Amino acid sequence: MIGVVVLLLATLASIELVWATGVLRCLMGVNRMGRRATRIVTRRHVSEWAKERAMRLMSGRLMAQSLRGLALIAVVASPLLLAMAVDRLWPYGFAQAFTHWPTRVALLVISLAYLFIRRHFRNVASASGDDKGPGAERLLQRVALGNRAMLEITFDIERARYKPWKDDAPQPGPLFVTGLARAGTTILTRLLHEQYGMASLTYRDLPFPLAPNSWAKLSAGFKRQVERSERGHGDGIFHDLDSAEAIEEVFWRHFEGKRYVGADGLSPVPPLPETVDAFRDYVGLIRRRYDGARYLSKNNANVLRLPALIEAFPQAVLVHPFRAPLQQAESLRRQHEQALQLAADDPFRLEFMRWLGHYEFGGDQRPFLFPGHPAADGDRDSIDYWLQLWVSVYSALLNAEEAVQARQVFVDYETICAEKTTISAPLSHALALPSDWDLSSLRVASPRAVSGAGQQMLEQADAVHAALRARSAQIID
Repeated sequence: MIGVVVLLLATLASIELVWATGVLRCLMGVNRMGRRATRIVTRRHVSEWAKERAMRLMSGRLMAQSLRGLALIAVVASPLLLAMAVDRLWPYGFAQAFTHWPTRVALLVISLAYLFIRRHFRNVASASGDDKGPGAERLLQRVALGNRAMLEITFDIERARYKPWKDDAPQPGPLFVTGLARAGTTILTRLLHEQYGMASLTYRDLPFPLAPNSWAKLSAGFKRQVERSERGHGDGIFHDLDSAEAIEEVFWRHFEGKRYVGADGLSPVPPLPETVDAFRDYVGLIRRRYDGARYLSKNNANVLRLPALIEAFPQAVLVHPFRAPLQQAESLRRQHEQALQLAADDPFRLEFMRWLGHYEFGGDQRPFLFPGHPAADGDRDSIDYWLQLWVSVYSALLNAEEAVQARQVFVDYETICAEKTTISAPLSHALALPSDWDLSSLRVASPRAVSGAGQQMLEQADAVHAALRARSAQIID
C-alpha cells in the first residue's frame, strides 16, 4: 500500500512540475518552429540559397529548443523515475502499484480531476491579477475531500494497512454527542476530549480523515503548528489543529450520501449493513491512531442514524445537549446569517463545509427531514423556521425506538451551567467517565430578546422542552 501512496504523490508532483517548468510552453514553441520551417521550405519566389541559409538558422534554434524540451520532460518525470529507482533497490510495492489496473484507473481519474481543478484556479487567479493562485493547503483539501476516488482509495489503503483497535477487556462504549447545533455540543465535546484524552478526529486529521493512521505517519515529519484562534462562528470558542471536531460525517457522506442527502434536506435513512461494518472498523482505526482511547464523536447529523450506531456499538452512549427553544432557535438563525456572510467573503468556505457534510447553516443549509420539519424553501430569516426545526429534531429524539432510548442521555445545557457541582457526579456516572467531570469553565450565554415567533409554534416548543427537561432530570434521579 505504500507503493500506491508514493505513486499518487509522485504523479501529483509531476503534474505540479508541468506548470513550474513551463514544459508545455517549450514543446509548443518546438511545434511552432517546425511549422515555420515547413512554411519557409515550401514558400515560392524565394531562392534556394536564402532557404538554405534560413533553414540552417532555424535548425540550430529548433535543436536547442528540442533539447531544452527533453530536459524539462526529464525534470517533470523525475519524481516517478526516482520512485522507480528506489523501488528497484529497496522494493516497497511501487512496481506492483504501477502495473495494477484498478490503481492505474483510479490514478487517472484523480489526475484528471487534479488537472481540471488546478487549471480552473490558475485561470481564476490570472483573471484576478493574482499569479500566485490559491494556497497549496486549499488545493490539497479540494483534491483530498472533494474527490470520491481519493476518499475511496485512502480508506481502502487505511483498512488494508492497519487493523482496527480491539480491546482485550470490556471497555465503555463510544460517546456520540449529537443533537441540534448551538446547544453546547462543541464546548462539551472539547471538555471531554481535553480532560479524558479520548480518541476523536481533529483538524490535524485533515485533509485525509478516512486514513488517520496513514496520514499521521506521512505527515509526521512536517507537523503543522497553528496558533489557537476563535472559530468562524464568532461565539468565543477557540480551537487549534488538535481540537476535537465534527469531521466524522465525511465517512457517512462518502458511503451513504446518495441515500440520505437530498435537495430538500437530510433523511433518516438506515445505513446499509456493509456501511455499518465499515464504520465499526473506522472507529477502531481512529482508536488505533490514539492508542486505544475511548472514542468520542461530535456530529449533529448522527441524529439521522442512531439505531445504526447502537447496532455497531451496543454500549455506546448518546449525548443530546439542548437549550431553551427560543434561545437555541435564535442562535441558529444568527449563525445562519453569519455563515452566509462568511461564504460571500470566501466562496471556498461553502464547498469546504459541504465536503465535511455540514449542512446546518449557510447557502447550502438543509433541514433534518423528521416529521414536522420545516419546508426546504422555508423562510430562514424567520424565527419560526428554526423553531420548527428544533421541535421536529428533539421530538424525534424523544420518540426514538426503545433500544436507542436505553442509551440516551439528555443534557440540559442551561441547567449544568447553573448547577455544575450538583450535576457533575451523576452526569459523569451516566456517561461512564472514570472521574467526575470538571464543568467549572461552563458559562451560559445571556438570553436574547426574540420576537416574531408564532404562538402555536411557541406552545409546541415549550411542550417539547418540558419533556426534554423531564428526561434530563433522570440523570440526577
